[in-house]
Amino acid sequence: MRLTVRTLLAWLDNVLPADEQHELGDKVAASAAAQQLVERIRRVVERPTVPAPRVDGKGLARDANSVACFLDNTLEHDRLEEFERVLIESDMHLAEVAACHQLIATFAEDPLSTMPLDEERRARLLAAMQHRLAVRFAAVEREEQVANAQAVGAALQSTAAAGGNDARGFGDQIDTVLIDRRVPGAASAGSQRRSSMASWASALAALMLLLLLGGLLYRSLAGRRDATAAAKAAVANPAEVAAAAATVPPEVVSEPPTEPPTEQPAAAVSPEPATAATPEPTPEPVEIAVDEGMVAESPPTAAPAPAPAPSTDMPRVPQGDALAIAAPLLPAPPSPPAAGVPSGQTPQPTTPFDPPSSPEPTPAPAIGFVANGGMLLHRVVLPAVAGAAARAVWVPFAPEAALEPREEVLVPAGAYPEVSLGGVTIRPLPATRATLTVDPDGTPRIEIAFGRVVARASRGDARLGVIAGGLSGTIMAGLLAPVAIGVELDRPPGSDPTLDPARVRAGITTAAGGIVWKQSAVDGEMLAGIGPEGMLDARQSILWDGAKPRVAAVVRLPAPPSWLESFPQSDRVERGAGEALAARIASGTPFDRALREMSSDRRAENRMLAASTLGMLGEYDELVELLGSEGAGRKLENRQWLSLEGATVPLALARGEMSAGRLHETFDRIGPPGRGELLFRMACGFSDEQLAAGADAELVAALEDSSLVVRRYAFKCLCEIVGPSAADKAKYRPDGLPELRQEGVSWWRSQQEKAAIRWLERR
Repeated sequence: MRLTVRTLLAWLDNVLPADEQHELGDKVAASAAAQQLVERIRRVVERPTVPAPRVDGKGLARDANSVACFLDNTLEHDRLEEFERVLIESDMHLAEVAACHQLIATFAEDPLSTMPLDEERRARLLAAMQHRLAVRFAAVEREEQVANAQAVGAALQSTAAAGGNDARGFGDQIDTVLIDRRVPGAASAGSQRRSSMASWASALAALMLLLLLGGLLYRSLAGRRDATAAAKAAVANPAEVAAAAATVPPEVVSEPPTEPPTEQPAAAVSPEPATAATPEPTPEPVEIAVDEGMVAESPPTAAPAPAPAPSTDMPRVPQGDALAIAAPLLPAPPSPPAAGVPSGQTPQPTTPFDPPSSPEPTPAPAIGFVANGGMLLHRVVLPAVAGAAARAVWVPFAPEAALEPREEVLVPAGAYPEVSLGGVTIRPLPATRATLTVDPDGTPRIEIAFGRVVARASRGDARLGVIAGGLSGTIMAGLLAPVAIGVELDRPPGSDPTLDPARVRAGITTAAGGIVWKQSAVDGEMLAGIGPEGMLDARQSILWDGAKPRVAAVVRLPAPPSWLESFPQSDRVERGAGEALAARIASGTPFDRALREMSSDRRAENRMLAASTLGMLGEYDELVELLGSEGAGRKLENRQWLSLEGATVPLALARGEMSAGRLHETFDRIGPPGRGELLFRMACGFSDEQLAAGADAELVAALEDSSLVVRRYAFKCLCEIVGPSAADKAKYRPDGLPELRQEGVSWWRSQQEKAAIRWLERR
């Protein structure tokens, strides 16, 4: 039985048969990586602060159906590796799946756990829930009382602004009194120490406020008298009435006469009756939005005049549009039918537009955009159609495309895209996979699964969140100079990629300037070796190694990486291949079909680009076929073969069991007959123990194999192990004539007889 995440969960929950439980326990005891994963599963399940994925989440691991299929062992084979990789990389998803698996195992073991509660236990549960809700509602009510009191005080201050500083002091006093009454134990000590002079000032402020209210009342009565006089005069002159009515919107004409519109202050919504009637000293005309319910209740007119276009000079009610959009969400009470409308029919509004019956979904704001034309792939989930299940595919971004709130991106070979994320420019190198998000506080964040990126910003206060291996934190400052971030997947030679996970190394390196790094807790713990927050000087690097996952180190480099300060660009050949692929896509050819068409192109660079990109997507048929091609016009040069193999095969082996298994199966199916197992073993490499056990002789014998790809792999392995001089290396060419290869074979056989084909000799 293989050691996978799902079998490990079954072993933890003790749901396997006894013999398989014992067998898997032995494998866990022999694997340090499995033991670390077991400890991590136990921690994340017991940790209460781990968030839960959204119910409506999209994507493979964020989809509840995918989780259910994984737990039922019905998830598609081609999606299983990706799902388990997400579980290994994400505590949130790992905790969800492990907890669900534990619950299912518990229910299966103890059927009584799913039995309904009896009356006594049900009553106890309801009483506990009611007590909890009562406590919660009491706290909410107290917070609302405090907020209402503060709002009343603020409204009184705003209303009394015209009365001078004394009126403001009066408002402050009222605010203090209201808060003291509503919040127990919060009596203001300052109000008890008021002097007699302050009391006289408060009384004077109250008097001035009364005078102000009296003046406003007088103006209101005077305005009403003027309106009455104008109405009497209009009765004597009906022509003026008709002319005036033609200039008023039909909504206003159809409603009964009211007082002149005045904008009420915020205190009008307070439950205090004294402040609700306080008007503004200088009323201004406002435009009031009318919805369907308001218009339907107003009596219809015989022939309403068309409404004029709204003037842009008129002020609008604050937040009026937003409230109108949200209004359909609230249930409106049924209104009586308007006159002349049959019962059971909805009266038609008289407004010049029809408000929507429900709000349109607001698209999530973009978090950035693809800055230049370098090809960048992102993961898209296609919905289920015609009975086929939903599936995830990789598609290229359109030029200058916007980034969704969460983007999983992949950089194919020969591509050098640039992404602007929250004000930070990120340039990922080829063979990089990362996830781009933005934190709730607006900080852009990149999580690198493997590969290298260069980040910089044009603002000194720019920040960037980083998750790279075990390094988790935020670059708080220093992005004016480029910063390199990398994650490397490494496998020791001779290890089995289907059983032993790759060793992960990560680093953050500065160039000309330093950065301020603030680390975040991982599983509730900070990394040892570095402080929680500190300065990283120029040409220093924070390094993390999966072999010691709780420790990080700061080292000074003799020189920054070459790809940090001078960002590499593709050469003319790579650029031509990338342009050829972009031209196919621009013509309307689907991305996957364009890659397969290019894999049989007459130009070697086009075939290499297509095969390497398909290999990064987990499809190895074209890659293995190209590595083993020997025909005229199809065979790669030695330099091209080494470049293609080095960029694709080690990554496929390090990405996990499923990826390595597919590559192994492809070698068996497409490679030279009977050579698939040997090719896979040479791709994995050999340890010193394996070489001493006879693998060195096997490699030397493979130098004379009839298949070119076997000779190339054998020569590659020997050169990596021994590191011969240029003169000794030139004695053998895998694609040379048989008689010319004999000298090199003899030299390598002599090295094998002296037991010099060992990694130990180079250490």
